[in-house]
Amino acid sequence: MRRHAPSRAEVLNSVVAALDGTGAAWAWQGAAGAPDRWVADTGPADLDVWWAADRRRADPVAALARAHAGAVVADAADPRRLRHTGFAVLTDGGLAVVDVTHGDLRVGPVLLMPAAEVTIDPVAHRLTGAAAFADLLVRPVLRGRIPGPERLAEAAAAWAAAEPDRRSRMAWRLTRQLGAALTSDLIAIAEGAEPDPGLPRRARLRLAARSVAPGAFGSTWAQRRGVVPAGRFAGPLGLRTRGVVVALVGTDGAGKSTVAAALDARLRGLGFTTDAAYFGMARGNLPGVALARRLLGVGSTEPDGPPSGGAGPAGSATESAGAGGLDHPGLRRMAAWYYAGEYGWRYLRSVLPALARGRVVIADRWVYDLRESPWPGSPAARVAEMLVPAPDLLVLPDAPAEVIHRRKPERALADQRDQQERFHQLLAERPARRAELLVDTAGSAADDGMTALVAAVVEAAHSPRDSRR
Repeated sequence: MRRHAPSRAEVLNSVVAALDGTGAAWAWQGAAGAPDRWVADTGPADLDVWWAADRRRADPVAALARAHAGAVVADAADPRRLRHTGFAVLTDGGLAVVDVTHGDLRVGPVLLMPAAEVTIDPVAHRLTGAAAFADLLVRPVLRGRIPGPERLAEAAAAWAAAEPDRRSRMAWRLTRQLGAALTSDLIAIAEGAEPDPGLPRRARLRLAARSVAPGAFGSTWAQRRGVVPAGRFAGPLGLRTRGVVVALVGTDGAGKSTVAAALDARLRGLGFTTDAAYFGMARGNLPGVALARRLLGVGSTEPDGPPSGGAGPAGSATESAGAGGLDHPGLRRMAAWYYAGEYGWRYLRSVLPALARGRVVIADRWVYDLRESPWPGSPAARVAEMLVPAPDLLVLPDAPAEVIHRRKPERALADQRDQQERFHQLLAERPARRAELLVDTAGSAADDGMTALVAAVVEAAHSPRDSRR
């Protein structure tokens, strides 16, 4: 059944249901009305939530992922730093991020309040008292900004309403981590003083010092992707992203071009930049092959086979064997090595520069074609797979063989069925760095498959390169 892209209001309802379903206390973070502003927004600002439990209990993000297609764009679980999970939902208006803090209230390694001491209004799901002061004032200052007047007023009211012993513990905790002067200035603001414009800079320096202290440096280094400012590597959500390779494989007529075009359009609509690459070997498409054939006087370097072509994962990589039939077996062996080198050069020339710029490269085919063409079983195929890094995502557009044959009737149905099955076997090897996906290109689930693919690309762009799902 096709699922429609949800609105932000629908996502908000799902967030509430997921959090309530855990049975643990939770509260919205930020100023009053933050959820309503998030629903009305279309930008990358997070919907921030505090959740009392940890992920050993029922995970609200997992429940949200079951309800809506999306991607994990931040995931930090080290108890020495802020523990949180950011989940970007693919809504009808683009990406909408829900960020769930679990356990202690922190900014990086700075402990604002242990989870056991956090107080909330269980009806309005709002932080109260010293916890609200920490969230409304201390958190934004440590992140480099002074809140607006309305948020400052809320922080002052929360500080005034906090129990004296909780205020004392908060002041002691902040003094120990940030120093007496900075703590005094924060409390003075909560008591009505005018904020010092230089306060955020001082706070950031203190936060940086805490981050590289001996007890925190290991956790800071492990989370350096999220700690270091994204700068030119910032993606549509303002978070650090990296380049991603999506390789599409499949027999002719499976729907590679259709999936590639749809993926390109949807990623560009979300704000990602894309490049295309071709890794097939038909008709001399790799550089220099046509010239080499003319110089050597051969019509083809492909293996023997039926005119319909296709001995394996190469799909349409074969051409007719020409008038000579056997067509130079020795040259075909040499051609396999030639292709291996060309694949390496193609990756260095077109793919690697795009990855360095943080682009999503959508590749038509990949080096796996070389396993069976032009010389099946050639060690050149293994060398090519060592030379050229595996794609982040390996995608097989799929449809029943009869549907594929109607699209490409010039090829034998049995050949198309056999080739598509070999691609299924390729995915079963799990050769990709991140994930292997099937996209239905024939039935009513086609849109769901594309949505899952888009979500996988978004998640890969925000994750370390070699981390599998």
